[in-house]
Amino acid sequence: MTDVLAVLPEIVVAALAALILGIDATVGEERAARWLPWVAAAGLVGALASGVYYPASGLFFRGFVEVDAFTAFFRFVFIVLALFTVLVAPSYLTRQHVPRAEFYATVLFSTVGAMTVALSTDLITLFVGLELMSIPVYVLAGLQRRDEYSNEAGLKYFLLGAFSSAILVYGFAWLFGIAGSTEYSRIAEAVAQEGLGSPAVIVALSLVTVGLGFKAAVVPFHQWTPDAYDGAPTPSTAFMSVAPKAAAFAAILRLMSTGLGPLHVDWVLVFAILAAVTMTGGNVVALVQTNVKRMLAYSSIAHTGYILAGVAAIASGASAGAAVLFYLFAYGIMNLGAFASLMYFDTGGTTRGATLDELNGLWSRHAVGAVAFTVFLVNLAGIPPTVGFLAKFFLIQPVLDAGFAWLAVAIALNAALAAFYYLRVVVHMFMYDADAKAPRLLPSRLLTASLAVTAVVTIVLGVLPDAIYAFALDAAVPVLVR
Repeated sequence: MTDVLAVLPEIVVAALAALILGIDATVGEERAARWLPWVAAAGLVGALASGVYYPASGLFFRGFVEVDAFTAFFRFVFIVLALFTVLVAPSYLTRQHVPRAEFYATVLFSTVGAMTVALSTDLITLFVGLELMSIPVYVLAGLQRRDEYSNEAGLKYFLLGAFSSAILVYGFAWLFGIAGSTEYSRIAEAVAQEGLGSPAVIVALSLVTVGLGFKAAVVPFHQWTPDAYDGAPTPSTAFMSVAPKAAAFAAILRLMSTGLGPLHVDWVLVFAILAAVTMTGGNVVALVQTNVKRMLAYSSIAHTGYILAGVAAIASGASAGAAVLFYLFAYGIMNLGAFASLMYFDTGGTTRGATLDELNGLWSRHAVGAVAFTVFLVNLAGIPPTVGFLAKFFLIQPVLDAGFAWLAVAIALNAALAAFYYLRVVVHMFMYDADAKAPRLLPSRLLTASLAVTAVVTIVLGVLPDAIYAFALDAAVPVLVR
């Protein structure tokens, strides 16, 4: 029972997903559509409260699971992201005829998988968590079955996700062959003894880096990201762009810092180079996009590069780990909010987002939506006084402390480059007149309220970040490179 109570938040979220499917099967479709978002939201709040009520700590399930501050932080992040997703989605799901119960349940099942990744102290737990997180997301991408773009998104994401999983599990097999165990602590002992002079260690490290790089959308393993984000239903894209990425970085921090920590002198330079390439590649391609949804997809790749820079600096101390965790939280709420802002637009029954011209004059048509979208874009650009600015600020100092001055310069230059295409969207919303052929706006009170509250939160946290940063600092301790 102690083991069961230790994973009570995960059990609550899984049971909630099953409850939603049961409600949909037993009550009428109209009643289910009205109540399901609130049932999902209440259940997620209950899952968050269950972790606070029973704050377990230590190893459970014979060492396969560890509950610590790192786990608690990611539980909070994943539940908040899932809660935001279920609150902004209802109006879009109704007008695009996306199955509502299936959407909410799939989001919740993916959330359980992401939470399991953060719990892992063993390759088996890690792989189960990653697959439980990934497979529902493949479904989310193709959930709008009558739309060709959604079908394409689901198929591409599934195929490349399957390839990345195969590469990753092959890397795990090499690690098991080296260590004779799937436990991170045993792997750390084995690789410390073998060193990078062993060909088997080089192969294992390479395969694991590539596999996790696919999951996090690191260049050049990002090929699935633009089409998957562009074609998926917008609520699915909003969730896909943040939760799986956060889970991938939870896996990177757990495995690379603990299991492969003895090799950090070798892999941090590789991660630093990948970070610079990823942020630059994502921003450069985003500059030429005219579809805002696709622009945000490439923007998310650039943010992967920023976060990866913090991982490369992880050996500099707890501040680097805290910067990564703080950035993941900030990125999650501001990027989800940016994608959710596109749900106002009726794009003719397809999943694709609005173009720049279709955003012309949004201020005059829906002032609250335009202001909220602007706040999220300013956050993504890293302009004060937002949480996005502080996320980049907290990131640069550990990168400098780690000796990567050139990477800190790359972060600053890329932030300036990204500001151009983010602010270009703002200009279209406020400085241009609405086109006669602009898509209809379909405002929703719940969507507007959710976006407005979240936009205010990003500004408040930009001024008063102490509580979240202190939480991130505590959570970074278990994954410090030793």
